[in-house]
Amino acid sequence: MKQELAMSLEHSLVVHFAPPQLILVCIFIPILIAFCGLFLLRKVIPPDALKQYHDIAGPFFNTIGALYGIFLALIVASTWQFYSTTASNVVEEARCLQSLYLDSEAFPKDFRDEARTLMRDYRDALVNFELKSIRRGEADRKTTALLHGISEAYAHFKVSDASEAAYFHESVKNINMLQSLRSSRIEDSGSGLLPFLWGVLIAGGAATISFSYLFGARTLYTHAVMTVLLTGVVCLALYTIVNLDFPFTGLVAIGPDAFTRLIFK
Repeated sequence: MKQELAMSLEHSLVVHFAPPQLILVCIFIPILIAFCGLFLLRKVIPPDALKQYHDIAGPFFNTIGALYGIFLALIVASTWQFYSTTASNVVEEARCLQSLYLDSEAFPKDFRDEARTLMRDYRDALVNFELKSIRRGEADRKTTALLHGISEAYAHFKVSDASEAAYFHESVKNINMLQSLRSSRIEDSGSGLLPFLWGVLIAGGAATISFSYLFGARTLYTHAVMTVLLTGVVCLALYTIVNLDFPFTGLVAIGPDAFTRLIFK
C-alpha cells in the first residue's frame, strides 16, 4: 500500500491550517477582496453611470446566479453523500472488528488469546496512530502490520470440526470486509474534489459576485452590504465543501468513537 501521497492544494489547506485559519482563508479574505473590488469600481465608475447597465445586468445576473446555484448545490450534495458514506463505512469497519473478536470465542484458547491480542493491538493502533496519519491521506505501517498479522493467524489455523468451520468461514469474511473497508477509508481520506471542478466553482463564484458590482446602489454602504452577503454565502458553501471533502480533518472530522466503544474483554 502506498504510504505517502502528494497532497493537493485543497488537502494542504485542510491539513496545515487550523479551523479558524481556514475560515479566514476561505471566507473572510474573499469577502475583503470582493469589497476592495467594489470600492475600486465605484471610484472609477459613479453609481449613476452603473444604473444604465441594470436592464442588461439583471437578466444576466439572474441566469448566472441560477446556474451557479444549481451547480453549487449539486457539488455540496455529492460531497455530503461522500462524507456520509465514509462515516457509515467506519462504523461498519468497527462492527466487523467486533464480530471477528466475538466469533473467536469458538476457537481453541491458545489461538483465541493470540487473535484477540492482535485485534486489541490493531484497534489501539488504529485509534492512536492511523486516524491521525490518514488526515494526510496516509496509512499507518504499524496498523497495516497488525492487520496482516490477524490475516496470517487465521490463514495458518487448522479447523478441527464443523462448528469451528462455520465460525472460521464467517471470520474470514469479516477479515476480508475489514481489509476492504480500511482500504476505502484510507482512499477516502486523501481524495478530494477534482481540480477542474474547483476551477469551475471559483470561476463561477467570481463571475456571480462580479455581476453584483453592476447594480448602482446610491450609497457604497448599501452596495457593500449586498456584495458582502453574496460573497459570504458563496464562500460559506465552498468552505463546507472543503471540510466535507476530507472527512478525517477539520471541524467535522470523523473521530475514533466507533472503535473506542468496542467491547474487548
